[in-house]
Formats: sequence, structure tokens, C-alpha cells
Amino acid sequence: MVTGDNINLEWILKHRAIQTYFQPIISIRQQTVIGLEALSRGLNANNDLILPQPLFTVAAATGKSVELDRLCREKALENYKRIPDNDSFLFLNLNTSILDEGVVGSGHLITAVNQLGLKPSSIVIEVIESKVHDIENLTRFIKLYRQYGFLIALDDVGSDSSNMDRILQVHPDIIKIDRVLICNINTDYYKQELFKALVLVAKKTGALIIAEGVETHSEATTSLELGADFLQGYYTAYPAPFPQHINSVSAKTMRLLSSAYRRSIVENIRNMSLKRKFYEKILEGLIKKLACIPPEHFEMKLNQIAKDQTCVQCYYILDINGTQITETVKAYLHNTEHCHGMFHPDCKGSDQSLKDYYLYIHSGFERYISEPYISLANGQPCLTGSILFQAYSGNSYILCIDFTC
Repeated sequence: MVTGDNINLEWILKHRAIQTYFQPIISIRQQTVIGLEALSRGLNANNDLILPQPLFTVAAATGKSVELDRLCREKALENYKRIPDNDSFLFLNLNTSILDEGVVGSGHLITAVNQLGLKPSSIVIEVIESKVHDIENLTRFIKLYRQYGFLIALDDVGSDSSNMDRILQVHPDIIKIDRVLICNINTDYYKQELFKALVLVAKKTGALIIAEGVETHSEATTSLELGADFLQGYYTAYPAPFPQHINSVSAKTMRLLSSAYRRSIVENIRNMSLKRKFYEKILEGLIKKLACIPPEHFEMKLNQIAKDQTCVQCYYILDINGTQITETVKAYLHNTEHCHGMFHPDCKGSDQSLKDYYLYIHSGFERYISEPYISLANGQPCLTGSILFQAYSGNSYILCIDFTC
């Protein structure tokens, strides 16, 4: 590989010495390659490859960013045009830093697309908003090219430099979640929750999600389970100049992933069903014991039971108005405090009437099992089960249990 000190950018620009590599973006649910991202490499006089980072660094240092960016896009469009029987989208990177150089409205990209007889609707422009200093230029560019028919993807979402508020400004058709979030997502609860939050934003705004930088089978299956629409990364295929080759590699990966994803979803559904039945059994068993004692003995009974359950973090009881009538009784195996002072269990008399585990019961449900979340009692992942019961006095109460995920 050629280093920055040995790059003759003038020669590259003069001889249009850019090699386009393509990396597939795949849909497991549709079992197809939905897109090809064009990635540019430079070539020197000896036909040695030059990686993009040193190439674009030299261009920025010599004031040639616009020329290099345009050449890379032209070569990508030309090579995409040559692909036979191609119905996939072309994902085209735009060096968004050049928007600060007054190129908005030049019409260079739409002219190149029209000259090759390509449809703008088959091209996705990838933008990295963090590289633009003037957000108004970015907004004007996106508005203009949307009018031409191009799709817009917001790249590197979730990276250190990305601003989530730009999703609201750009209104992307596609959100590409960065490798920073994807790396080891199968074992990182916090990354999973942030990924799910981005998926929720995408669904609410009509955008699709690409998990970018997927390098392992576990990262791929977890991303799919969390709601990714498409996958891209070394696990599916390395970038290559011959899309026919990478398509065959991707087909093999898609078959493998499809089978694994199906098994995983079925297993998760079965496991969740079994867990819900298990949690409901614990709730039902405990209210039988509570129903035959006076309310003033509820807390004592919870303390006795707290010794028995290894899957429980804590117990507490509400009245029919959502007021907590017992202390939060912690199970003995989970009787540890979180290091952060913001996390502490609620005490007797706390108002829980705005919590889902109360509102569902108040709305007429006899029982409720929440989705996993971080407990404010101890800062640990949990889910809450609640169930309505009647004491022998005739008054109704709600038993709540925080289960360990």
C-alpha cells in the first residue's frame, strides 16, 4: 500500500486513476442484496492501491477535495453502470466537508447521473453530518437532491462525533448505525438499548436501518433481532471490484444468517413465553399467601418470602390508587446498592400511579409483565410484573415484583 508521502495526487486526477470497490448491503428477510456501497481506492503509476484515508488527507491538504470527490463519484457511477442485471441501489459517499466550499447547486452530481442514463431514484447519497460546519448548506443540498429523486442516508450515526438532533434536520430515508455501536452489541446491554432507540426513531420517521460494520455472526443476528432492516460489513462480504463475486459470497452468508435468525427468533419467543409463565406463577403463588392476611402484615410476609426466590430483585405492594403501602423489600441475593446515588428503592408512601405496572392494572388488566429496563432501585436490568389481588378484608391491592432479566 502507498503512504501519504508517496501520493502524486496531480497524476491521479489527470489519469483518473481511481478504482471502485463495492461492498454489498443485504436484506436477510428478503434474501437479497439491496444495495452496493461504492468505496474508492487510488492507483499510482505502478498500479499500487492507495487507501482512501491518506488519499483524501492529501487532497484536503492541497485544496483538491472537490476535484477528488467528484472523480470518485464519477468512477463509481461508471462502474455501477457496467454491472449486468443490476437492480440494487448504489450507495454513494459524499465528502460533505466540500459543501462548505460553495458547491451546493453546482449540479455536478445530477449531470453525471443523467449523462450515464442512470435513475436518481436508484442512488442513495450518504452524508456524514458531523463534517459539515454550515448546516444550512447541508439542508439546502439535501432538499435539492431529494427533488431530483435521490435517496438520503445519514452515515456514522452513533459514533462519537454524530449529533442525534441532525436526524431531525436531515430527515434521512436511511440511517446507518456506526460500527462503534455494532461492535460486541450481542453482549452489551447499553448498546442494545441505544440501538433499539434508534430503530424506534427510524420507524416513527419512516427511515430504514442499516447495521454497518458487522464483523461477526453474533453481531449480525443481534442487530437483526433488535430491528435492523439491512446488514453491511466484513461478515457479509469484503469490498471488492467485482460485484458478481461478492454477491455469491453474500448469498451464502444470507442463507446461513436466515436460518440462524429464524431459529433465534423462534427460541426467543419460546423462552419469553416460558419466562412469562414462570413469572406469572410466582405472582399468582404469592397473592394466594397475601390474600389471607391483613394488609398490615403484607411487608412481614414479603420479608419472609424474599429469602426464597433467586430470580427476584425486590417486592412491593400498591393500593388501588397507586400508592406504595409497603417498603421496597429487596431479595436477599440482590441486597446490594448501586454505586450511583441516583439509584435507590422507593419507600412506603411513594406515588407509583404513573408507572406502567400500575396503569395497565388500572386500565383493566389483571396482570402485567414489562419489557426489560434499568431499575431505578439499583441500576440493574430488570422487568416488573404486577398483579391485582383482593385481601380477605375485601379491599384490592397490586403486588409488584422486579425480576432479574
